[in-house]
Amino acid sequence: MQTHTEEASVWKWYGVKVLYKNLITGKPNAEKIDENYEDHQIFEESILLIKAKSFDQAYEIAETKAKENEDSYINVYDQVVNFQFVDSLHAFLLCEDEELENGTEVYSRFLHISKEESFANVLSRYYPEVIEEEKEQIRKSFILRNKDFN
Repeated sequence: MQTHTEEASVWKWYGVKVLYKNLITGKPNAEKIDENYEDHQIFEESILLIKAKSFDQAYEIAETKAKENEDSYINVYDQVVNFQFVDSLHAFLLCEDEELENGTEVYSRFLHISKEESFANVLSRYYPEVIEEEKEQIRKSFILRNKDFN
């Protein structure tokens, strides 16, 4: 049987969900506005794989890593985009110090939804990106992920 001290010294793998926000400042160059331009807020959820000895340490490491990922650049519309860490949202224990294998679950969450709510409403509320046409989604994902294009 492990003691409390021994448990604290065991390295474990965690998935930590962090939230980023793209803060866009400045007016867009009117000559560059095209069909891809959208004037809205952009948030990104990211799940970081973290090796730590506790949930608290996993959050701490994830927040440090997330802050290291912050960036600033000029998009194609001549606006300044500041990619900033907002907060760590959740941590999920994956496994103790063992080799991760193909198919290892990195993250999961439970959605508590009224029985009367339709599946279409659940998708619309929690996963609006999946209800768009596939072609449109591919275009938007490419634009959002490729900061050199932005």
